Amino acid sequence: MIDHTIPKPARTAGYPLHRLVAELVDGSPALFADHGDHLLVRTEKPLTANGKRVKAPAGGDLLAFELQACAARRQGGKNIYPELGDWRSRREWLETEGVKHGFAVMAVHVTADRLQVSAAGGRRFWIDASHFTGVLKVTDAALLAQALATGIGRVGKAFGMGLLEI
Repeated sequence: MIDHTIPKPARTAGYPLHRLVAELVDGSPALFADHGDHLLVRTEKPLTANGKRVKAPAGGDLLAFELQACAARRQGGKNIYPELGDWRSRREWLETEGVKHGFAVMAVHVTADRLQVSAAGGRRFWIDASHFTGVLKVTDAALLAQALATGIGRVGKAFGMGLLEI
């Protein structure tokens, strides 16, 4: 996987940003994170001359990380989000994801917001936008390598969620 830093058009967010990234990678699998004035796009497709290959982690490594993800759980066919101030539920969600994706959370700071999404056809909705910053320990290098390629969480990847930055 290669990380590419790309300037972002002003005031582009939600579904238009999703379409922009999808067209940029020409349908190839990709994750992205919105950093305000630029995007971090992770894909196997070579997009820029200055792309940086994502380093493969080794078991036992301690790594600083950032992750913006939608901390959703499923109940009765609906996504249920923690209350905005409920950092404990978000940490538990991340710890559960860590077990599935080959890492243990050693230390983490959690903040949360809601992201308004404007989808195709003018439909608008909100999703959880939890921001995690911390240190993780690699427990299974192969699972973590897969998570670096496919992202963390079920919800919101099309809107810039799930890209684990180490």
